Amino acid sequence: MSIGHIIARGFAAAHAALVGALFVFLLQAPVQVLSAVGQGLQGEAMRGAGQQPDMNLVMLSLGFSCGTFVLALAVFFLFPLVQGGILGQVRVRLESPGQRPGPFGVYGRAFYRRLLGSQALFTLVILVVMVPVMCLSVVVTLQEIARAMPAGAAEGAPAPATLDPHEFTRQLLSNPAVLAGMVIASLLVSAVGIVYWVANCIVVSERERVVVSWRKALHFCRQNFSAVLVVWLLNLAVGLVISPLGLVVQLGLVARVVPVVALALVVALTLLYAALISYWSVLLAGLTMSLYLARRSPAEQPEPAVSAPA
Repeated sequence: MSIGHIIARGFAAAHAALVGALFVFLLQAPVQVLSAVGQGLQGEAMRGAGQQPDMNLVMLSLGFSCGTFVLALAVFFLFPLVQGGILGQVRVRLESPGQRPGPFGVYGRAFYRRLLGSQALFTLVILVVMVPVMCLSVVVTLQEIARAMPAGAAEGAPAPATLDPHEFTRQLLSNPAVLAGMVIASLLVSAVGIVYWVANCIVVSERERVVVSWRKALHFCRQNFSAVLVVWLLNLAVGLVISPLGLVVQLGLVARVVPVVALALVVALTLLYAALISYWSVLLAGLTMSLYLARRSPAEQPEPAVSAPA
């Protein structure tokens, strides 16, 4: 089966599980909005040359940050439940087009533990990839702070003006070493992400354990490198199209607008970003499941899919 046919079948099957996009959006949107508003408040609190930060806004921003952390933790444990429902319905639609998929929640509960373990392994890999970039960012940050400090600071010279965190982020990303490290790390995380999705397809289609599914996924990606490369490039292209929406908020590019208007723009852009990410997550699930089912070896093909797992 050609890669074009695989992509078309995957996208068509994904639309059978579009309810999953709604669930992903309901998980992601509150986290994204709280994070964006918290960053905006932090930037507003720190703005003003030679002025002390507004402690009321600082504390409010800290509250938003704590709320973001709590919601992000909840998403970590709930997303595999949604992911299992999406992959389960997509698999049934691909293997038995005339058969009605089982209830969304049944698939989510059936594969929850293994998909949660797979997500934990993926998170660990991301941390390993990002640690060098984080260390480099810390070094550059310390250098920037030292450069910004006045020469006579130790003798009681006035403290330097508070730096807008958005401005500082832009300065950090303008550093060639940090920018190159971020690009390389992002490409590696994107590549590992494809392996992660293939491993989850193996969990759902063959009910393998986490480590076994990742090992099989790596082998599958090596054996079908050209097809996997096409999927990776497609995912990368979509990410490049969507990511500017997130960067506009993270870099504070709407912060110079009237505060009320800026807040409305931040919320609107964040909700649009979350909606696009949610929709693409379902399409990517259909795409990777279609690729795996079409290209797996005959020895790995189990019995036909049933409407719902036992």
